[in-house]
Amino acid sequence: MSEEEKKNAAPAPAAEAESGAAAAPTPQSLGKGPGKKALLKPLIVFAVLIAVGTTFMVLGPRRDADTLAQSQKYGTLTAEDVNTAFEKVSGKLVSRPAVEGRMVKAGDVLMELDSTDTDISIAKTKAQIAENAAAVEEAKRTIETSLTASGTTEKNSWRTIEGAKANLDSAIATEKRAKADYDRTKNLITSHAISQASFDSARNTWETAAAAVTTARKQLDASTVGASKSDLARLAKTGSAQGMRLAAIADTRASIETQKLKVKQLEAEGEQLKQALAALEVEKSRLTIKAPEDGKILKVMYQVGEIVPAGSPAVLLESNRQYYEIYVSEKDAAKFAEGKTVKGETAAGKTVTGTVRVLHEAPAFADLRGTRERGQADLKSLVARIYVTPQPGVIPGMSIGVKIND
Repeated sequence: MSEEEKKNAAPAPAAEAESGAAAAPTPQSLGKGPGKKALLKPLIVFAVLIAVGTTFMVLGPRRDADTLAQSQKYGTLTAEDVNTAFEKVSGKLVSRPAVEGRMVKAGDVLMELDSTDTDISIAKTKAQIAENAAAVEEAKRTIETSLTASGTTEKNSWRTIEGAKANLDSAIATEKRAKADYDRTKNLITSHAISQASFDSARNTWETAAAAVTTARKQLDASTVGASKSDLARLAKTGSAQGMRLAAIADTRASIETQKLKVKQLEAEGEQLKQALAALEVEKSRLTIKAPEDGKILKVMYQVGEIVPAGSPAVLLESNRQYYEIYVSEKDAAKFAEGKTVKGETAAGKTVTGTVRVLHEAPAFADLRGTRERGQADLKSLVARIYVTPQPGVIPGMSIGVKIND
């Protein structure tokens, strides 16, 4: 072969290669090979999983913190504490039966202060009350005796007056007879029918009788001092002094009324002493602290021998009034209205039933903030205080969960 023919025959392989490159696979021929189907299958499964997951995220229950907070609420069980103190009294602690951690009943003695000074004051006041009672009794008996005596004296006075009136009447009658005898002898002496001695005797008799009338009248006047004119007129007419009001008897009865006022004064003093005694007994009762209700002693602040100031907390008592508080949104407020029964659950699964006693507005920080991407608005929060009955296995400090949608 000549050299010219060799040159013409050399490019044939290159052209064949170019022809092979031009024959590369087209999109229409893709997948027609035996390994292409195995590549498409996992792609389809992956796309389906993505679609299902997206659907659940959009339509299924949300488990984010915001959603959980709206579906279930938690509160801490709390017992109301009672601070006991010595009211308005202070002193040295002499007895302390209270022991931290001990359960007590209402009325159990927790602490006692020294009551020596108060006991002395109480004893002194009781003695004064007894003395006052004796004085009142004595005054009443004196009044009773005076009343009896005045009644007797009055009756005797009436009889004395009646006797004086009779004496006066008798003296007047005697004086009249003596006067008549004197007048007769005076006529006889003129005619010398009688002796001078007889005349003098008649005159002396009349003068004596007249003097007796004067004396009897003075005695009657003295015994009827203070009597009214009507009483005197009745006495002169009937000779009876019954019911006559006399000055001496009136003075005696006025004195008795004064004694009655004295008795009232003594009785008032006795009441004041009794009130003072009652105040001392109240003060003594305040020297002892008693449990106001059933509960558990949490803390005792003083030891025996220490001086306890007035009003200072002495014993901290945990009461049996237990409650927990949860925050609820305003849309759930109707479920937690006051008086509603609420069921909660401890972490151990123990059911705790309680009653909503207070529902009030919560602080602003507890409001539920909405999220813009979900188109929510802020919701006000409320605080529901739920009181429960103490039960075994449920103690203060435990968490109580409440499902809102139950």
